[in-house]
Amino acid sequence: MTEQSQRTRQSSTIAFLWLIIGAILLAISNGKWIIPIAAWLAPIFLLRFLRTNRLLPGLTIGAVVYIAVSLFMWLQMLMPSGWDSYSVLLIAGSALFMYLTYVFDRLVSPRLKGFVSTLVFPLAWTSMEFMMSIISPYATFGSLAYTQYGNLSLMQLASVTGIWGIVFVVTWFASVANWVWESGFSRERCKKTIAIYGTILVLIILLGGARLAIFPPDGDTVRIASITRSPSYRSQLNEAVYLRDKQAVSILERDHLLALSSRAAQLGAKIVFWQEYAVFFVDDENAFVEPGRELARKENIYLGMAFSTVARNERGDPAGPGEPATPPENKITMIEPSGDLAWQYAKANPIPDEGILPGDEEIYNQMTPYGRIGSVICFDLDFPNYIRQAGSDDVDILLAPSESWREICPLSAYLTAFRAVENGFSLVRSTGDGLSIAVDYYGQMRSNVDYFTTDDRIMITDVPTSGVPTLYSIIGDLFAWLSLAAFVVIALVAFTRKTG
Repeated sequence: MTEQSQRTRQSSTIAFLWLIIGAILLAISNGKWIIPIAAWLAPIFLLRFLRTNRLLPGLTIGAVVYIAVSLFMWLQMLMPSGWDSYSVLLIAGSALFMYLTYVFDRLVSPRLKGFVSTLVFPLAWTSMEFMMSIISPYATFGSLAYTQYGNLSLMQLASVTGIWGIVFVVTWFASVANWVWESGFSRERCKKTIAIYGTILVLIILLGGARLAIFPPDGDTVRIASITRSPSYRSQLNEAVYLRDKQAVSILERDHLLALSSRAAQLGAKIVFWQEYAVFFVDDENAFVEPGRELARKENIYLGMAFSTVARNERGDPAGPGEPATPPENKITMIEPSGDLAWQYAKANPIPDEGILPGDEEIYNQMTPYGRIGSVICFDLDFPNYIRQAGSDDVDILLAPSESWREICPLSAYLTAFRAVENGFSLVRSTGDGLSIAVDYYGQMRSNVDYFTTDDRIMITDVPTSGVPTLYSIIGDLFAWLSLAAFVVIALVAFTRKTG
């Protein structure tokens, strides 16, 4: 009994060592601090802890640790100004929801044998993350796939499966590693599983690399300028004037941005657009846009003016403090070189508590001498299935006025590169209080400007005028739905088959 108790204590100590290692790796696998390889390694040790502990105690301790680490990962990003009970509950609830993947693995995988058992965790994770993207107000923000930004060969998988194929491959590595571990690192028992996973992973990397090397972006390019507000200019505006006459200040801000736009045109830009919320409190939109129409004609450019309208009362006048009102709109108005209106797009997917009137969920686009161009606004890019509209319409360049904050950079910018790969278009993101980036249809960075480290308010980018077709733009989230169906089937088989 003494030897058995000693072995039990040693086993328990080792299991908690795996938990500690897993928690440390988890903390740097996503969120504010991302080391991409940690996303592959963290689940290995968390699975090892749960599989070597008694069911209920192991799952309970694991849940507490997982939620605590998740709060550490995401609180500073989502609540830079302090604690907020709603955000705490949202992060904790989301963490608990994703922790169910570990619960499913602990319950289902022991009931299966061999290679099939390695599929439980990746299918569960892919399924849960996909469902989270549907029910969460933050959509795909925080997806495991986004931690792999910069691995261009792996990112090309998104052109076929969307981000879900990347999620599956990363989490499958953890369950294969645990299968090898549980097999005592026996070559004879593990070689088939290792060969299957290794072959698939190598093929993904090789094919992605071949896509980049054999079919590099070439052909004609167009110069695009993205404009962000100058904080020093806004601080120069008289605060008393701002409070007394917001419309007057809006005009001053508009004219400042038009001057920057004119400068961008002199630098050779053919398409110029502003950041999200470049100007606030626009009342008379026609009068506001008119000087932009004149500038577009004069400089022979496409000009995207991004602004928000005023909230209006039931009489249609600007609403006063506390007065019932129709919410404002968050818009971009695109003007042709002729001065005519190309389209006006209102943000379709507001962030929680943004307080704007959502748009009609149609991504407008137009054929131009520089390819087919469309636009969305900021948080719209967190919704892959929504952005697939642009891919289905063969958009070549997507413009994305955005507004951010320091704590969610650069993750909020990097995730947008996956939309470009999924749909085969180049993407330019003009971001106030954040990172402006431009990527081509392979997700390769063309340019970037950090709002906090430079005073330059113009980002100049040359991007291809033609995009490429992708399978994802046709089949959408089919891989995610198939993963969900496969997990349900495997779970049913596991719980209906006889064990022992």
